[in-house]
Amino acid sequence: MMTNTFCDDFRAMTAERMAGSMEDMTYAYEQTRVPKAHYRKMLATGIEQVMEASVEINLIQPYISIIKQMINENPKSFYKALLCIDAKVTMTTIRTSEWEALEDMWQSHQSKDDPNHGGHLPKATIDTFKDIAKHGLDQLSNELDDKQK
Repeated sequence: MMTNTFCDDFRAMTAERMAGSMEDMTYAYEQTRVPKAHYRKMLATGIEQVMEASVEINLIQPYISIIKQMINENPKSFYKALLCIDAKVTMTTIRTSEWEALEDMWQSHQSKDDPNHGGHLPKATIDTFKDIAKHGLDQLSNELDDKQK
C-alpha cells in the first residue's frame, strides 16, 4: 500500500489552497514571507506566458553554440568583431588608425593586467549579473540606493 505524499494532496487542491500552501512552504524556509496573493497570481498565469520563457531559452541556445564555436576557432577575430560592433566600425569604411586600434586593443585584452582577461564583457557586468542571480534585482537596487545616500 502506497502512502500519499504532500505532492499528491497538493495536486488535488484548488488554486486558492495551493497558493496558501505555497505561502506556508516558503515561510518554513528561513521564515521568508511571500504573500498568498503572489502565488495565486502566478498560478493564474496563462500557459502562453510560461511557454514564452521556455521558447526564448531554446532560441538563445543556438547563439551560445555559434559564439562558442567562433571563439574557439578564432578568439582574436571574435574579439575584434565585438569591438567593431560596439564602436560602430564597419569593415567597408574602417580607417588604418581604427584597424591598428583593434590590434592594440586585442594585445591589451590578452595582457594579464587586463581586468577582463579571459572574458569578453567587463568584470563589473559579470559581477552584477551574479549579484542579481543570487539576490534579485530589488535587493541590488536597494544597495545602490543606500550607497547614493
